[in-house]
Amino acid sequence: MLADIKTLRTELSAVNTDATALCEGLTGDQLVWRPHPAKWSIAENLIHLCTTTEVFLPAVDHAIMESRRRELLADGPFRLGLYGRLLVWYVEPPPAIRLPAPPVLRPQLSGPPERALENFLVRQAAMMRRMEDATGLNLTGLRFPSPLASYIRMNLLEFFSVFNGHSRRHLWQAANVRRDLPTAGGPMSKSPV
Repeated sequence: MLADIKTLRTELSAVNTDATALCEGLTGDQLVWRPHPAKWSIAENLIHLCTTTEVFLPAVDHAIMESRRRELLADGPFRLGLYGRLLVWYVEPPPAIRLPAPPVLRPQLSGPPERALENFLVRQAAMMRRMEDATGLNLTGLRFPSPLASYIRMNLLEFFSVFNGHSRRHLWQAANVRRDLPTAGGPMSKSPV
């Protein structure tokens, strides 16, 4: 799989479009509705993605800064190796392997659920800026540790590819929730959140 910053930015923009369409016309009650107590609502999926971005941004900032400092420059396109393809396969929908999110990434509802999409798009804009900052860098030139587990190391190409795939996975989960929403006029019982 070949990719460059333009491709990665296009993927991120598509995620934003899909998230906006997913939430269009939904009420706060619909955004927090869960099809089952063990499953996340649409808002919780978006909050999880926001939290994930916040946790990873400092590591990405450091990787970009360090790549510039070391003058690791290249135009691309770049190729995902076997490890990168495996990481992307793991996060893409539909999930082949399901593991619980680490506690630090579990969504915590706070504030009006109608703000979940807005907050998500703000975090997406922050990641888009990081992609722009990485323009001209060799995206495969530097490996950096995951803030969640230092034994997991990735380069910027792997990170941005996994980031977009992870977003698609949770939008897929949220789309399944939307599909299962009770019909209009029917009882809208909020499941415990």
